[in-house]
Amino acid sequence: MHSEILSRVAYFADSGADVLAEIASVARERSVCAGENIVAEGEPCEGLFVVVEGSVRVVKVSAEGREQVMLILGPGRTFNDVPVFDGGANPGNVEALEDGSVAVIPKAAMQAFMERHPAIAVAAARVLASRLRTMTLMVENLAFRDVVGRVANVIKGCAEGNQPLVEGVPHACAHITQQELAALTGSVREVVQRALKMLEGAGAIRLGRARIEIVDLDVLEDWAAVEI
Repeated sequence: MHSEILSRVAYFADSGADVLAEIASVARERSVCAGENIVAEGEPCEGLFVVVEGSVRVVKVSAEGREQVMLILGPGRTFNDVPVFDGGANPGNVEALEDGSVAVIPKAAMQAFMERHPAIAVAAARVLASRLRTMTLMVENLAFRDVVGRVANVIKGCAEGNQPLVEGVPHACAHITQQELAALTGSVREVVQRALKMLEGAGAIRLGRARIEIVDLDVLEDWAAVEI
């Protein structure tokens, strides 16, 4: 694995070339195909994963098959962070959204790097705090907004380039489908379709062929702010 991609990882941004080379020497890189399940929920943690090329999504799936996307991640972003530190099993499934590659830093090696290099431990605290903030926003949306409000929030975040669930994937919102909106909002496609029609009827958006055009951002923001 090249040290250059590691320098883009938040954990190692303040590490010198010698430390990056040491980490690169233990990281195991492999190719992944679109749709491939990289990490399975409930299985033992292998280590800290880094997206090298392409993009992935972290997702929880209910017994009925309903999906909730937790994160969409691009190059330089990490996943499976929590079990590296708490010793638990993988907390969710991770699926490749496109052909690319990932690398894994074994759990024991990652813990050793943190012990030897305090800057990595400090950076880890920042990463986990940022992810916790994102999860708090997700809980707020699920608890206090109906599906229309959640859909409006996703569209608004995409339009502003500030979608909390998306890290390092600029194109993630460019051609978002109703199924993807459903997974991002913890709903199902049919309900999301009705929510989009409601937002269109309110004059917030215009639905075209495979695209959503924002007509009035203020109206969209009003819907995004409504609590149940």
